[in-house]
Amino acid sequence: MNGRGGSVNGAGFVDAACVRYYRTIRADVPASAAQIGFGVNKTAPAPTVRRWLTALYAQLFHERVTDYSTPDDVRERALVAELAGRYLGVPGLDPDAVHFCNGTTEAISIVYGFAAQRGLGTVLPLPLYCSFEQSAARYGVPVVAYYNASGHASPPGYAAGPLLVVDIAPNGVAGSWFDLPTVAGEPELRVVDHVFALPTYQPRAEFLANLRRRIGGDLSKTAVFLTPSKDLSIPGLRCGTIITGHPGLRAYAGADRFERGYTTQVGTARIAAVHLALLLVAFAEPGSHPAVWAELREAFTAAGLAFPGERDCLAYLAHLAGMRRRFVENIGQIDRAGFLAPLGGTQVAGYSGFRTVEAAPDPAAFTGWIHSAGRSGLKLNPNFLFGGDPRLWEALYPGCRGIRVNVSVHPEQLAIDLATLRKLLDSENIDGLR
Repeated sequence: MNGRGGSVNGAGFVDAACVRYYRTIRADVPASAAQIGFGVNKTAPAPTVRRWLTALYAQLFHERVTDYSTPDDVRERALVAELAGRYLGVPGLDPDAVHFCNGTTEAISIVYGFAAQRGLGTVLPLPLYCSFEQSAARYGVPVVAYYNASGHASPPGYAAGPLLVVDIAPNGVAGSWFDLPTVAGEPELRVVDHVFALPTYQPRAEFLANLRRRIGGDLSKTAVFLTPSKDLSIPGLRCGTIITGHPGLRAYAGADRFERGYTTQVGTARIAAVHLALLLVAFAEPGSHPAVWAELREAFTAAGLAFPGERDCLAYLAHLAGMRRRFVENIGQIDRAGFLAPLGGTQVAGYSGFRTVEAAPDPAAFTGWIHSAGRSGLKLNPNFLFGGDPRLWEALYPGCRGIRVNVSVHPEQLAIDLATLRKLLDSENIDGLR
């Protein structure tokens, strides 16, 4: 399903359709155009996060940037394994199960290189980020099926064979849990891409139970991706983590890392540890906070790393609560606008939601309107940007014309963007396309 209808790029493969689509809708769109569907949390990093990472990086520059690796790496990897095991519900996690990457985009590339080596086909959710299809295209991994929020796959009777099944949990575009498709036999590898958890809109225990159920207690055929940048608003630091017990993938990832650059940048493990610690702080029941903080402080101290004091922990929780209130306010504002219906279920976490619009039924006309909207000053990220093709979207989401809406911007800015979008939808240009 991938690699059709395009020319070979400079890396020697045909870009995925969604990558080519991006170029189409952004052609001649001014850089000054506003955007309503950012792919990052636009909230500034919490002061606690800034101070903590600043202290950890200051320690790095003082002690250990003259070496590619030191004994500290062993302690820090063990710390990440301990924290990940607690958060994911996999106690006693082996430190060798932890692999660091320059962002989850690189993690996806590594896993699809492994999938090509093993001759796997892949099953993907729709919508999704472009990296899954782009890496599949690069490595020649066939996309044998896509599935929607209800777990229905297209094509429904795809051929059985060794599979890599991807579960984006919760979905990084819609922000909701997707039902998993029924596949023939046990997949060779399952990827649980945990894009974001904060802020969470459903009860904490319910959210964690759903995530842990998807992961399962046995990681021998599962790889979990963790993405600190989305939860902590630090995409520029490029940190990603793979957690897996799959022996073949572990061997492949180790050899791949050595060839790519021996090791990631020196602060990666510390960013991963900060992220997991803050997840554990955020998901702790209020009465258990002092005990959780004490346990985390003990774990960080054992690894030779600083842990925030009580005041900073409380400040982080206050920051998170304020962020959640603003995001919920924005979700309510979108609902009240009356012309953006949710797609893919209830948003349970994060900054990204996916909404349908009443727009041109013809895919080409819809694309033309999206391009026109961008040139008029509002960049939109429509469904065809998030994987598959119009035929697949029609099979899985009949009649859907949708866009991603970011809920992390200031409510006043969102109101302006919604008004602009409403005007564009009501314009003669779009009326002429209906």
